[in-house]
Amino acid sequence: MLSIGSGGTVNQTMPERSMECLAPAKVNMTLAVLGKRSDGYHELESWVVMARLFDRLVFTERTGLSLAIRGDSNGVPADESNLAWRAAAALAKAIGRQPAVAITLWKQIPVGGGLGGGSSDAAATLIGLNNLWGSRWPVERLKPIAAGLGSDVPLFLQPGSAIIRGRGEEAERLAEGWRGWLALVVPPYPVSTAEVYRRWSEAPARSGVERRPWRDRTAGSGDLASRLFNDLEPGAFAVEPRLKALHDRLNGLDGRPVRMTGSGSCLFAIFDKEAEAKAWSRLASEQLEDGAQMRVVETM
Repeated sequence: MLSIGSGGTVNQTMPERSMECLAPAKVNMTLAVLGKRSDGYHELESWVVMARLFDRLVFTERTGLSLAIRGDSNGVPADESNLAWRAAAALAKAIGRQPAVAITLWKQIPVGGGLGGGSSDAAATLIGLNNLWGSRWPVERLKPIAAGLGSDVPLFLQPGSAIIRGRGEEAERLAEGWRGWLALVVPPYPVSTAEVYRRWSEAPARSGVERRPWRDRTAGSGDLASRLFNDLEPGAFAVEPRLKALHDRLNGLDGRPVRMTGSGSCLFAIFDKEAEAKAWSRLASEQLEDGAQMRVVETM
C-alpha cells in the first residue's frame, strides 16, 4: 500500500496489475471572488480543506480504455466527457502510449455539490496510472496535465489544506491545516456553476485580515465559524431559491453559522468534535426537505 495524492491510497496486485485510489472531497472554508479576468474566468482566493469523503477508483490494465460507474452514479457520464476518462487519455498521450486501462469508479461524493468530486477523480486517475504504467513522474510534471483538465484538478494532486488562487489552478500548501469535523448538508438538487458566476456581482471591499481567517487556522470552530464566507452564495441563492430557503432555516441553528462550499449546492457547518457535529446534524435533519442528506466527516 502506498499513500498518494490528497490522502488517498494505491493498492497494486500481481499478476492482474491493478491499482486502487481514493479521491477525497474538498470544502471551501472561504471563497473570495476578486474580479473577472481578461480570459473570461474569475480571479479567486479560497481556503480549501480536504474531507474524509471519498470516491474510489480501480484501474486494471486492459487492451482499451473503458469506464464503469458504480454507487451514487446518477448523472455521472461513463464516456469521454468524464474527467477520469479524459485524465487517462491525457496522461497516455503525454507519456506516448495507448490508454489501455479499465476504470471502475465508485461514487460517494455528491455530484454538482461544490465538493470537487470530478476534479478529485481526475487527479486520482493521473496519480494511479502514473504508478500503474510505471512512468513515476513527479507531481510537478503532472500539474500541467491536471490544469488542462480543469481549474481544480491540480489541487488534488497533493494532500492537505491549501489556498487556491487564480482560476483555482494555483495551490499554496499550508504546513498545518484546520482539523475538525464537518456536517455536510447535501440538497437533492445541483446548482449550475456557470449560472452562479453569471449572477455574481463584486461585493464591497473588506479588509485583508477579515478575508484570510486561515492565518488563525488553529482556532476552535466556535471562533472560526463566524469568520468563514463565500462570495458566491448570493448568486447561488438567486439561481436556486430552494437553496436560499434551506440556508435560511439552517444558518444559526443551535448558534452555528452555515456556509456553502464552492458554487454550491452543498452547505456545511464546522465542529471541533464528532459528537458535536452529529448532535447538530440530528437537529438539522428536521429542517431538510425530502431527498436531502446529512454527512458527518472529518477533515484531513
